[in-house]
Amino acid sequence: MKSTFGKSFILVFCFAIYTSCVTETEPVDQGSFKWQTATPAELNLNESLLSTAMYAAGNDGSINSLIVIRNGKIAAEKYFNGRDVNSYQTVRSVSKSFLSAMIGIAIDKGYLRLTDKLMDYFPEFKSLVTDSRVNNITLENLLTMRSGIKGDEEIYSVFTNSTNWIETILKQQLKFEPGTSRLYTTAGTHLISGILSKVTHMSSYEFAKKYLIDPLGIVIKDWSRDPQGIYFGGNEMFFTTRNIAVLGLLYMNKGKLNDQQIVPEEWVNKSLLYHSIFNSSWGSLSNGGYGYLWWLGQVAGQKVFFALGHGGQYIVCIPNLNMIIAATSNPYYNWTEADIHERTVLQIISDYIIPSAEI
Repeated sequence: MKSTFGKSFILVFCFAIYTSCVTETEPVDQGSFKWQTATPAELNLNESLLSTAMYAAGNDGSINSLIVIRNGKIAAEKYFNGRDVNSYQTVRSVSKSFLSAMIGIAIDKGYLRLTDKLMDYFPEFKSLVTDSRVNNITLENLLTMRSGIKGDEEIYSVFTNSTNWIETILKQQLKFEPGTSRLYTTAGTHLISGILSKVTHMSSYEFAKKYLIDPLGIVIKDWSRDPQGIYFGGNEMFFTTRNIAVLGLLYMNKGKLNDQQIVPEEWVNKSLLYHSIFNSSWGSLSNGGYGYLWWLGQVAGQKVFFALGHGGQYIVCIPNLNMIIAATSNPYYNWTEADIHERTVLQIISDYIIPSAEI
């Protein structure tokens, strides 16, 4: 896909409005984690290219925020469409990568194993299962999008409009034998939240807050629940952009933050291995694949791992450059529009932000 924003913008808008490091409005109610800031020059970043990236983001109209971080410090930060540093919004499926961290913690604490069978946790629904292959789904199948459960465009509105999401999902016919193929499905990640609630005897929110959110020093403002009160697994967490960037920093540091091992290093490493191969190319992404609820691939010649939410919510981590890019966008587009805007955000990162570090 060709960039919507021509390279000529680099020269024309190299002095465009650029927000670096500090915002006039101090963050409020975002937790105890405080980002350090630095100038692009101090972090060996090209200010003109970052300025062009910010212009392109503002010109798009759907992007709400964009933050560029290097060496653990914010180098560039800008907000659009009336948003500011204190704005919370749903980050859609970026929530899945938070859920992955939670599962890694739960496994480390002995609550779960990757080989656990889904239906062992939902015996009350066994008589309602219409496809016997559901009995073969493991926790690892759910984490890698290899469960066989129907994809989002087919089942998302079906289960979210039902009176019992778990029951509705488990009653569906599978698309394939678990573990034999891959299909992106939020229905599967909601089951993970249900499992977590059962084994820990606390809500997914309580578990997240105790073992992940509070230790990270961030705030989750809201999180949707199903009719039974189960927190929406892999969707509808509400954060500020700075807060989601902290998860990127945690994973760049192998699960450690402020000298505390919050997520086991082994889990981080396993999560960022290719467990599923999706389309080899998608917009500016090549070698696209999936780990444990994290996307993998290459952008602008750099290996990346990233969280991705519907419409253009991102945490993009580039280990070789020690860089993190966090972005939020309009989360309420239809499937086709969302795909376009997701590609647009990634193209801006590919065209301007990654090259800004190659000077």
